Amino acid sequence: MIWVIGLSPALLSQFQRLGLIQDGYHYGDLYRLSNLSDFRDPRKKCTGYKPPVKSTSKKVHLYVIGDSFTEKQRVEKKDFPVDNYTYVHWSDFLHIKTDTSETNVLLIESIERHFRQKMVAPISVLIPDTATFVTRYVPQKFMHRLDDAFKSTHTEDRLDALLFQNDFFLKLKEWKADFNQFVFNRVNKTVTLVNNDRDMVYYMDTDRDTSTVTSSFSELDNSEVDTIVQNLNRSREIADSLGFDAVMLSIIPNKVSVLNPDFGEYNNLIERIYKHPDFQIPYIDVLADYRKMGTSSYLKGDSHWTCEAQFLWLNKTNALLNQLVENPEM
Repeated sequence: MIWVIGLSPALLSQFQRLGLIQDGYHYGDLYRLSNLSDFRDPRKKCTGYKPPVKSTSKKVHLYVIGDSFTEKQRVEKKDFPVDNYTYVHWSDFLHIKTDTSETNVLLIESIERHFRQKMVAPISVLIPDTATFVTRYVPQKFMHRLDDAFKSTHTEDRLDALLFQNDFFLKLKEWKADFNQFVFNRVNKTVTLVNNDRDMVYYMDTDRDTSTVTSSFSELDNSEVDTIVQNLNRSREIADSLGFDAVMLSIIPNKVSVLNPDFGEYNNLIERIYKHPDFQIPYIDVLADYRKMGTSSYLKGDSHWTCEAQFLWLNKTNALLNQLVENPEM
């Protein structure tokens, strides 16, 4: 029974919905990786946000291409002054037919660490079609699909959630993790402690390996910035051709870019994109605001924002959204 549940995402999700097991992220994704007791941070759902009044009587449809920051458990239709709302993850495809009776606005959202990877080419998530719907990427060859179904990392994650993401086993994991940190100054390799071990960030945010581009401190030359901006502008042209009235961009800062930008030589990716002379897309910039907020901007045991930071981002996004609805030519 354990093995069958471990192999089945659907069965595991059903057990989680019934409250029989935890999803493994109830104390934060970074805590799940590190199990350090100082970073156990019980998850809280952000409630009470009220979006501003819509600035037009015409129907507004907001489309979002995003990642985990704009997934349903964090952000949804009720958080925006819109009549219709469609979300698609970067890993999926949105078949689209825009309604010309609506004002159609596209929000492109990405965490800083993966933005360079996403913009090596113009967006390919949008597919013109006779109707609007989302499809997930599925390997075409049977052996590839079979290999993906039995891939050990996926199975291990499900078995770990089923068997070991409960308070009893987590306490044992904490003892081990705290011992390793205290005695050997060693933590799980998927996290990095910064600010004299007061804060924890995802290892991709700080990895100084020259082959990676996810770190806030990876070298970023001007020619790459130029290419990213060209691909962004081309993405706007693609959106225009599909019937969008306006496009806006939001790059969510890496946690380390906010809490410890002096950890290395910060490459200033966000500012260099937004301030580029050829950049043609209205944007939502929260980096300076989050730095003013300090540790209240990101959850202690997680790589995602706090409710306060989320609401600030929503306020800025909705203000720009209303401006674009009134004046799509911005």
